[in-house]
Amino acid sequence: MFATSTATRVRVRHAGTTDVEAARTLMLRVLAEDLGYGFRPEWHADLADPAAAYLQTPGQALFLAEDADGTLLGTTAVKVGGPRSPQVLVDHYRGRSVAQLARVWVLAEHRRRGAARALVETAARWAVDEGGHRTVYLHTDTAVAGAEAFWRSLPVREVLDERVPGAELQTVHFELDVEALRSTAVSAARSEGLATVRD
Repeated sequence: MFATSTATRVRVRHAGTTDVEAARTLMLRVLAEDLGYGFRPEWHADLADPAAAYLQTPGQALFLAEDADGTLLGTTAVKVGGPRSPQVLVDHYRGRSVAQLARVWVLAEHRRRGAARALVETAARWAVDEGGHRTVYLHTDTAVAGAEAFWRSLPVREVLDERVPGAELQTVHFELDVEALRSTAVSAARSEGLATVRD
């Protein structure tokens, strides 16, 4: 499945084996340039081998956003299951059919073109329609410029605010209302020329 916006010229598609190295390079660049702490194996084990994590693990997927020339703009991943911490959320999601959006990262020079929203819409629909999940969870570090505002511009429900003044990470946890997102995507399609195509 991929979505193409004729207004912004952004295309979202599943990553394949030939895409993995470029996607990993982009993700490592975002970790270094935007998040400021680089690759940490305890947090980013999936980035050590994205092919194994997302192309060879049932129920998981990696999506790419590209422009009309095929330039890679950003990524989004779907993981099975809720967060590994804090314990209150581990307990909250235990036994539930949960997909987690992760690695929703767009290079700084390509932002404000609709890539992140298109990635989220495509990945969330896939998690529900193809993955069969009932809940789509995500978390964000609100210390990253624009991150909280982006997520709150979407139909999300705050689950837990873990922000502590002075802490390295300023994490807020959300659930995404996929049906509401689907409705807004249809409205956007009518007004902006967005077409969804299944490959």
